[in-house]
Amino acid sequence: MERVNLFFLHGFLGRPTDWALVKAHLPQTEGLRIFTPDYFKELSLGPTHSFETWAENFVRWVEIHGGGSASRNVVVGYSLGGRLALHALERKPALFYKVMLVSTNPGFNDMHESFDPISEERRQRWMNDSYWAEEFLKAPWDMVLRNWNAQPVFGGAEAEPSRSEKEYSRETLSLALTQWSLAQQKNMRGLLEKQNQKLIWMVGERDEKFLDMSRRLTEEVPGFHFETVPSSSHRVLFDSPKELGERIRQLLQKLL
Repeated sequence: MERVNLFFLHGFLGRPTDWALVKAHLPQTEGLRIFTPDYFKELSLGPTHSFETWAENFVRWVEIHGGGSASRNVVVGYSLGGRLALHALERKPALFYKVMLVSTNPGFNDMHESFDPISEERRQRWMNDSYWAEEFLKAPWDMVLRNWNAQPVFGGAEAEPSRSEKEYSRETLSLALTQWSLAQQKNMRGLLEKQNQKLIWMVGERDEKFLDMSRRLTEEVPGFHFETVPSSSHRVLFDSPKELGERIRQLLQKLL
C-alpha cells in the first residue's frame, strides 16, 4: 500500500504542538505518517537560509523522511509556513500531491515576479519587519508579544497561543523576520496559476485582510478559488482546529 505523508509547517512564533488539536481530527491509520518539523530549530530549515535555499533543503528533507516516490506527500502550511510551502512547491512540484495553504500571502502583486527593491509597498514592509526584528531581539518578551498580538491582522482571534520565551532563540526569530520578510518574497501568482490543481487555499471568514486578498486573487489568477473557514480569524488553526482537521481529513480520504 502506498503511504501518505502529511507535513505541517507552523507559522512565525509557531511550535509543532500548534497542530495537536488539528491532528486529533485526522484518521488513525498505518497508511498515514505525520511530520511537524520545527523549522526554527532544524538547522537545515532555519532562517539562515533564503527562501530559495530553504526550499531546496525542505525538498531534500521531504524526500528523506517521506520515502521518495513510493509515497504521496501533502503539505499544510499556515501563515509564514504557507509562504515557505509555496517556495517548496515551486522548487519541485512533482514531489507534492497537494499543498494546503492557510492564511497565506502570495507576495506583492508586482508587474514582475522578481524582487523589486524600489517598490514602495516592499520598502514599507521591509521597514516594518526590520522594526519587529529589532523588537524581538531586544525588547522585553511580554511587551513585544503583547504588541505583536495587538496587530490588526490578528484581530478577532478566539484564542491567542501561549508563547514562552524559553522555547525560542530570539536571534532566530529576529532573523526570520528579515530573511523571510514579505519584502524578500517574489510575486507567486504565476505559480498559483501553474499549480492550481495542487493547491487548496483556506482563509478565515473574519480575516478581513486575507479575505480581501483572496477575493482579489480570483480576479488576478485564472482558475484560482479559495475556501473560507467559518467563525475564524487569521489564526485558523487555533480558532477552528476541528473544521481545519475535517477539511484535511476529506482530502486524505481520497488517498487512504
